[in-house]
Amino acid sequence: MNMDQAIQFNKYLPVAILYFFFNGFLLPHGLLYTTLLSPIFLIWLSKKPIIKYFWLFFVLIAPFVAAHFLHGVSGANYLKSFLLFLSVYVFSMAAYEFLSVCGSIRIIYKDILLINALFVILAIIALKIPSMVNRFWFTNAITTGIVSVKRLQMLTYEPSYYSFLLAPIALYYILKQVILQLPNPKTYLILVSVPLVLSLSFGVILGLSLSLILTFLWGFRILFPGNKLLFYLLIASILMLVLLVLVWEFFPNNLVFVRINNVFSGRDTSFKGRTFDSFYLAWEIARTRSIWFGVGLGQVKEIGLHYFIQFYNNTSFTIDQIGIPNAVADTLATFGIFGVAIRMFLEIYFFFKTRVYKNYYRLCLFFFVFIYQFTGSYIMNVAEYLVWVMAFHQGIFTEFDRSYFRSRLTGRHSIQIPITESHNLSE
Repeated sequence: MNMDQAIQFNKYLPVAILYFFFNGFLLPHGLLYTTLLSPIFLIWLSKKPIIKYFWLFFVLIAPFVAAHFLHGVSGANYLKSFLLFLSVYVFSMAAYEFLSVCGSIRIIYKDILLINALFVILAIIALKIPSMVNRFWFTNAITTGIVSVKRLQMLTYEPSYYSFLLAPIALYYILKQVILQLPNPKTYLILVSVPLVLSLSFGVILGLSLSLILTFLWGFRILFPGNKLLFYLLIASILMLVLLVLVWEFFPNNLVFVRINNVFSGRDTSFKGRTFDSFYLAWEIARTRSIWFGVGLGQVKEIGLHYFIQFYNNTSFTIDQIGIPNAVADTLATFGIFGVAIRMFLEIYFFFKTRVYKNYYRLCLFFFVFIYQFTGSYIMNVAEYLVWVMAFHQGIFTEFDRSYFRSRLTGRHSIQIPITESHNLSE
């Protein structure tokens, strides 16, 4: 990576920097700059063809609003959450349009990765400055048996959210190095893996791993002709086994092993809270009003306080601490069984409608966010919706199209890797 190919500024980069690094910086918890900018986004979209889909939001949500008010809601909280949910929809539309007109996503990915590396260095330096530690690091007992550990959260509100933001970039460069076999693999591997490891976000890391495995299995005949896949799997398995043996021998009580053991034994409160506990609490909360339509926007906190105190036998909970950290479970609590059904239908419908399976990067993004929604996130998470938008956008990262790899396999090279966004794809 040459110095003259370092960060390349363009008119779209400030927007990407704001979203990735500063979206919630110095704002109250839960409020984002992308939320505050919703009116600006809507004005911009008003001149775009995509604005014709704005009305779909109201069509889809109208039956739920009617059912929620029929069963009773707190009007002020409902209105506030309704407007917030509308802002998420506007953001998703703006993100789709941004991807359509940007024309420099690959360069932005590289720039964000480089800027992030600088921030990681600053975060490490901040460990020596007590007043700065909490700005970049989140300290908590990550699992039973571990007193406390510092996890990189950068300038976001928690480590898992930061690592989720990094996930699309990580998948892009991993796929790029593995299936396109481009230069500088070690450099990009370090730039991607170090912040992910420092975040200690096992849910995101597991989701990334599973999505890559599923993508490679999906396209192994085309991506790995002959016996290449078996060879790579054998080498990777041997290296992983050796690494595990060494770690077990010299560091038997390391954080990773302790947490894995706690997950399988049911003692990991974080994993259990984001999965089994979330679905149980969501079901209990939804059935207080309507298991079919849920309790409504902004109602989970008020209704859920009693159930959280009772379930965890902890009277110290406050209404601001109540939340279901699982997107599907949160959907169940807020919109009921019908909401979850619509969510699953739309994901499957757009998977086939936009032919996600014909582009390995979009397929990998789809696998990742589909898996992660059962283990984390929440219904107002703009980072999750951006990944869905990228997975369903047909006009991006066409170098990962299945047609290109098929032409390479058959020896017909009429299909070229697009390089309109960069002078070469090694960037």
